[in-house]
Amino acid sequence: MKIYGLADCNSFFASCEKVFRPEWRSRPVVVLSNNDGCIIARSAEAKPLVAMGTPYFRVREFLARNGVIVRSSNFSLYGDLSHRVMLTLAQWTADVEIYSIDEAFLDLTGRFAQPAKEWSADDLRTPLARLGEEIVATVPRWTGIPISFGVGPTKTLAKAANHLAKSRPDRYFSLMSPDERLAALQNFPIEEVWGIGRRLSKKFHRYGLKTAADLVRVDPKWIRENFTIVQEMTLRELRGEECFPLEDEPPTPQSIRVSRSFGELISSREEIHRAIAQFAASAAQRLRRCRCAASAIIVQLDTNRFRTDLPQSHEARTIGFAEPTSDTISILHHAKFLTDQVYQEGFAYQRGMVLLVGIVDQSTERSYRALFDTEEDVDRRAKRFELMRAVDQVNRAFGTGKIHSAAESAARGNEDGPSWRPSSKFRSPSYTTCWADLPVVKAK
Repeated sequence: MKIYGLADCNSFFASCEKVFRPEWRSRPVVVLSNNDGCIIARSAEAKPLVAMGTPYFRVREFLARNGVIVRSSNFSLYGDLSHRVMLTLAQWTADVEIYSIDEAFLDLTGRFAQPAKEWSADDLRTPLARLGEEIVATVPRWTGIPISFGVGPTKTLAKAANHLAKSRPDRYFSLMSPDERLAALQNFPIEEVWGIGRRLSKKFHRYGLKTAADLVRVDPKWIRENFTIVQEMTLRELRGEECFPLEDEPPTPQSIRVSRSFGELISSREEIHRAIAQFAASAAQRLRRCRCAASAIIVQLDTNRFRTDLPQSHEARTIGFAEPTSDTISILHHAKFLTDQVYQEGFAYQRGMVLLVGIVDQSTERSYRALFDTEEDVDRRAKRFELMRAVDQVNRAFGTGKIHSAAESAARGNEDGPSWRPSSKFRSPSYTTCWADLPVVKAK
């Protein structure tokens, strides 16, 4: 029997904002999206006050009257604190699958291996509870980030257990025992089951399936015929049959998207080029980080659809690469070509997007050889691959953008930031990733 745990950081972005501001510990905190557009995260204290996704301008005065702390998103801070949480979780098992920036699955089976006999659910109840209590207490003590922890014999049940743990004072819940599962799933909404969600749950509701317990009682073959094999596997996981093992490597993404709203409307071709160049370079870096290569690129520019007094344009263009690539220089070259195709004089643009598609494993890029390639072409690609790896190593060591393309120079070199840079009026310092932002401690 497998033992899976799911650690989920509570109100992660808002919790990150509180780590270095202890005076906010009991205050409501909300985090805004890029360009300070809408609310994308709320602390527990803020959830009763404002809904997720609410545009900030609509509730600005309400939040101020109610003493809500407002922060612009700071993803460099969130990413670093996430890394610290994941390193902390790894002390209990080497088998950790980072599912998202604030969630990780842990395979705890090895901690309860017994040569003499296999553990029963009753045998596991006390030692698992102690381990869960230890994890829930240690992570916030070491990182400042509170978590919830759920365990189960499958990843789907661990996810459900974590959902239930969030409402408990000890932030821990187990669904290892069949009796525990039977009781808990009776009132567990089917839309909260991992992999189903609200949209698919509407179809389940039409068949009278409203809870996880309803789903467990259905014939798996019927689910496959009326839904898909993925939903059948979800059903089997709810029954305690492992169908989704821990993944050693994160799955290859289907696409990589970098999209931003500009700080102000932009009409200048040069400014648009600089913005798209930085988006393309960021997308290429993310591509290499996941050890992938892209087969094509899409560039899109959008005007503000709410400004009916201005001409509207929502154009996108696509071009394929000669071979799959993660080379920033090649991606920038194609992004510039597409930007010239999409850009139109006389339009004021609010948003830009770079989308890399046709994602393949990086090994494909390194082994690719076109029909008419010469040895020089192959050698050139290999050298460019090594160059990009060296650039990434330097930027990891000394900070993002220390080495960058000339196309981005105007954007990187201006201390006040280019006019297209998204607004971040309430951004906290990057306490853990920038020397200038390190907190100062004074002792008497």
